Amino acid sequence: MAIIIGIDALDPEYAQAFNCKNLMQAHFGKTDISGFSEPRTVVLWSSFLAGKNLEKEILALGDREMWNFSLKPEQTFLAKFPKRIVVDVPGFAYSKEQHLLERSQLKKFFSKEISVEEFDRPILEYHRGIKQRFLQDLEKDFDLLFYYFNAADVIGHVSFGNKAKMRLIYNDLDELAGRAAAKQHKMLILSDHGMKAVGNFGDHASGYGFWSTSFEAGLHRPKITSLRSFIEKEML
Repeated sequence: MAIIIGIDALDPEYAQAFNCKNLMQAHFGKTDISGFSEPRTVVLWSSFLAGKNLEKEILALGDREMWNFSLKPEQTFLAKFPKRIVVDVPGFAYSKEQHLLERSQLKKFFSKEISVEEFDRPILEYHRGIKQRFLQDLEKDFDLLFYYFNAADVIGHVSFGNKAKMRLIYNDLDELAGRAAAKQHKMLILSDHGMKAVGNFGDHASGYGFWSTSFEAGLHRPKITSLRSFIEKEML
């Protein structure tokens, strides 16, 4: 079984600072997303899946409709894995309801309708549910197990400058990665983009994302769009 763990806005500097050895695995580095005008989540994950830059096509849909963009399996590397489970991945199997909730929470927080604790609560509840499903599916037999987690991004938007809180988020993800690593399958951990502190808040960092593998990959600083061919060559 091949495992891909997608983590929105996992920043390599924090992964190293918090000593997240399971997230960094045996080999890790930064991806190159300099070919994109802005580090938009749905654009980057869709382009990763397809193996080509889909920014122009997706942005043409507009801010709201872009989240409805969905690729077919045959347009992605997923078609190479007949027995697969893909959960919550933007551009393929994303939970629109959760995305709308997150946007609503952000709007309420920045208009001071809710506290940071009230903001965090439904985000963390959703994260725990997805994590539990991942751990259950980890015990099953698939060609590919591909899960996406976005708590580091959503919580990071309001708390990235709060290192104590972000350490807890990263440690939780590190524990999850450790559970997956114990299965000794080939595993890729990927982030679409990094994050930068803006006071106590956080914003998407341009130009790079994060990758790590459980095996020698020779990736150095790959373009996120080049990872489709890498997966088809090295993880089947």
